[in-house]
Amino acid sequence: MQLEYNKISTIDKLEQLQTAFVYSTKLAEAIGVSRRTLLNWQQKPESIINKHLLTIDVLYCQRFLIPEWDNPKQHFEPILLPDDMPHNEQVFLPFIRRLSYGTIEIETDMAKTDFDKIIDDTKLPKNISRQAFHEGFNTYITHKQLWQRIVEQGEPLPITVENIRTLHADFMRGIHDNAGFFSTKIRIMGQLDGVSTTAPEDIEEEIHRWVFKEAKAVSLEAIAKAHAYFILIHPFGDGNGRVGRALVMVQCLNARLKPPVFNGENRAMYYATMQHAMKHGRYAPLIKLFYEAARE
Repeated sequence: MQLEYNKISTIDKLEQLQTAFVYSTKLAEAIGVSRRTLLNWQQKPESIINKHLLTIDVLYCQRFLIPEWDNPKQHFEPILLPDDMPHNEQVFLPFIRRLSYGTIEIETDMAKTDFDKIIDDTKLPKNISRQAFHEGFNTYITHKQLWQRIVEQGEPLPITVENIRTLHADFMRGIHDNAGFFSTKIRIMGQLDGVSTTAPEDIEEEIHRWVFKEAKAVSLEAIAKAHAYFILIHPFGDGNGRVGRALVMVQCLNARLKPPVFNGENRAMYYATMQHAMKHGRYAPLIKLFYEAARE
């Protein structure tokens, strides 16, 4: 999904953000760099690393796109799973690959060529770490198996606490020793600044509450809200985003809806709308993003 902010140069975004922040020190602080670094970027924009490029995009979305999208009266037509998709490998396998790489791309810097090697090669590709291999392979296989069970075999997957833990184990097997277990430590949410996660001692109870309230969501609006709630709980030490987006896929397929595709093209807006929902309780931009990403 090619959002408008992807068509604007980084320097133009910085200039617009500078106007919004007024003081360059405030903008530098928001990005996490020095004022001198901002000045250097004006001369050498190619020196901006990916981490800061993403932060700039998120700030741009927060300042200029979220206000435009924050319309609670907007209405969207349901996006159903296309009739030619469920049993047509020429259609659904490329979709599963896009979905799988997208959820990896949001959280890591894995190149698409490396992901393709992981999925297509019959042995461990050279120059790819074992962890990266497991991340790519586990993600693709987990999504494919979910599709096969729910769509091809017609068996909706009940979302239970145990199945959520199993999903995490499927994604994190070979990566973390605690795959499938809730975290016992405080978790930080990276791009989602200023948002506190559930205390470790409350995770079990809060996940049970989430399942009771949100597991059977059948509209994309309800699924979007449930996703923000799940990520806010952040029950695992790592892999919460992958598990959360897989739950979105499960809920959509259970309801015969087309799952949204989140990837590098829309991740800045994904983070911005998630933070807006979590901090302010306003879900309209997140819901709009879910519909736009499902149309992809």
